[in-house]
Amino acid sequence: MRLCTPGYLHACLVFIVALHPIGMESLFGQQASRTQPAIAALVHHLESGSSAEKLDAATRLGHLGPYASHAVSGLARALTSGDPALKYEVLVALGHIGPLATESIDEVAVVLSSDILPLRAAALDTLRRIGTVPPAVAEQVEELATDSTEAVMTAAVRCLVTMEREDSAAVAAAVPGLVKALSNQRPSVRNAAANALVEIGESVVPSLRNPLGSDQAVVRRKSCEVAGRLGDAAAGLVPLLVARLSDEDKLVVRSAASALGEVRSEPELVLPRLQQLLADDSASVRAVALSALAEFGPLAGKTIPAVCRMINDDSTIVRAAAARALGQIGEGSEESVHALMDAVDDAHGGVTIQAANSLSQLGAAAVPALIRLLDKPHYRDLAVTVLGEIGPAAKTAVPALVALLKSDNEQLRRESFIALATIGPEATAAVPALLKILKDPQAGASRGGAAYVLGHIGEQASVPVLKKILSGAGDTDAQVLRASAWALVMLRPDDSANAPIVLPYLTEALSSEIPLARKEALAAIGQLGAGGQPASDALMELARNDQETTVRSEALHALALLPKISDEVMPIAIVAMDDHDPHVRNSARFLLGKMGARASVAAAKLKIGTREGAVMDRIVAAWALARVAPSDEHNRLAVPFMLQALPDPNPRVRAEAAHTLGIIGISRPEVVDALKTAASDQDKNVASAAKTALEQLK
Repeated sequence: MRLCTPGYLHACLVFIVALHPIGMESLFGQQASRTQPAIAALVHHLESGSSAEKLDAATRLGHLGPYASHAVSGLARALTSGDPALKYEVLVALGHIGPLATESIDEVAVVLSSDILPLRAAALDTLRRIGTVPPAVAEQVEELATDSTEAVMTAAVRCLVTMEREDSAAVAAAVPGLVKALSNQRPSVRNAAANALVEIGESVVPSLRNPLGSDQAVVRRKSCEVAGRLGDAAAGLVPLLVARLSDEDKLVVRSAASALGEVRSEPELVLPRLQQLLADDSASVRAVALSALAEFGPLAGKTIPAVCRMINDDSTIVRAAAARALGQIGEGSEESVHALMDAVDDAHGGVTIQAANSLSQLGAAAVPALIRLLDKPHYRDLAVTVLGEIGPAAKTAVPALVALLKSDNEQLRRESFIALATIGPEATAAVPALLKILKDPQAGASRGGAAYVLGHIGEQASVPVLKKILSGAGDTDAQVLRASAWALVMLRPDDSANAPIVLPYLTEALSSEIPLARKEALAAIGQLGAGGQPASDALMELARNDQETTVRSEALHALALLPKISDEVMPIAIVAMDDHDPHVRNSARFLLGKMGARASVAAAKLKIGTREGAVMDRIVAAWALARVAPSDEHNRLAVPFMLQALPDPNPRVRAEAAHTLGIIGISRPEVVDALKTAASDQDKNVASAAKTALEQLK
């Protein structure tokens, strides 16, 4: 007896797609074992189990994502199954494995000819996630880009773009269809069409003009979203986006305002209109308008009085948005500081935290008010934290912070040490007090705090004391030993003789309950070079599993600095490229770039990264792309990004950009001029890299 007719089965698969879309983000193994025996067991169930066991095995392997790369051949074999539901789950799993599933391409390509629509779409999405396909498969994909079904056509176009065929005739011909798909009844299809338009890039901008004036609100809204995600490439659409600020649909108004903030063009036209929205009767519209104003930064300085007034808005989300905006456009104005200090007193904690963050962005202008806040016990911890976030510009607060080191409150002392550390070399006034603490065996855990700050200040006079502590003289607690080891590495990074002394303490710190301790230990291990190699397994574990984004980011960065980078980091880095935190994503890209050609399977994903995100996101993606898959096209793409990176405040970024320009070897006048300027950089590493690059370009 047949329980499923073809039509019923098709309906079932459509329902599965809705509940379990192939594009969903996965925890990728955070709740499942990543051991090869466990994967082998799942593959066994996939091949020999009951129907239910096969589906369960495919689903579990999908949840493991790139960590299930050893299961690719087994999953590929499962695609020959006659069970469409199993095929779909297998495609989902292979898609989540992504670039490491290249050996399954032929089997996935066979599904492109399926007469079941969801399977064709799923196969296309899987190929897109894998990223590279042979020419014969690319031709199949091009044919599907003309498919009458919007879901299939959209998936095919996205696949072509990932395969670096965004300029193909098939993609250009599909743009009108993608625009039409913005009105599809299924949100997943609308979103996929919007993603495809963004991925195609600047060439779609003219095609968005009519949709921005569509009689369907959903089309106007999605068109605004696409324009915003295109960023400054959509500058020509600004007048049309401004017109949408008067739209009758509030969702469209919000999307238009948000897009204008992302495009950041024509401030003389845009800013007055955004300011008018601050009087809108919708709290969500007012909040989005504030966020859009914030994106213009100091260019929106004339709106500061209006934004300050919003600190007293009836809506919590508006007050929080106003506090955030002042941090970006306040320019250290006294009016902004006063408004933010008022917001610190807000009854809602979310507003208080946002106000504190923005005070840290205002820098030195906020320091006097924060010092006064130290006299209020209720706000003392918050003020110390913000002063630390301000960093070197908070140097006038050093005496007040040193005084707090005598507090009976252990938490307050710890936060004061951290604040002094982030002020760094500008906190030299604290050195006498810190050295006194470091030398005092009775100072307890405070000795660790003192070592931590002295390491950040760069105080070489502390080196003999640190070595004495690490020699085992005296009954020193573990925290002090770990902090002393870290400080010694920071003060003497080139002294390889210290590596065997400090590594045990730094490795121990990797299991600390304090995220900052784990992060700083990772940073120190990264400085050890070959001396840090024995810790590689621990670094991989933290990069894969730690709950703190700062720790995962630092672990990935430390792995990139090791002289021997294991192939086992590939799935970790590929997963991390989809992390919600930009620092984690960029550390993953940096790690892949350091791996060079061994990471070439990630090239397609890196190229997509050059099109979306903040400037630094794109720069790092372009840098890595030029390293993992050097080609004339990739090199040409990377050059403008490297030129953008040359003036970066971080000397490591400047040096890496100069070094990469030399490797790329494209000798354009603007490249030579930029490198000549960098050759005079105050940082010796930057200057050296630029000089070497100039020699390479000759």
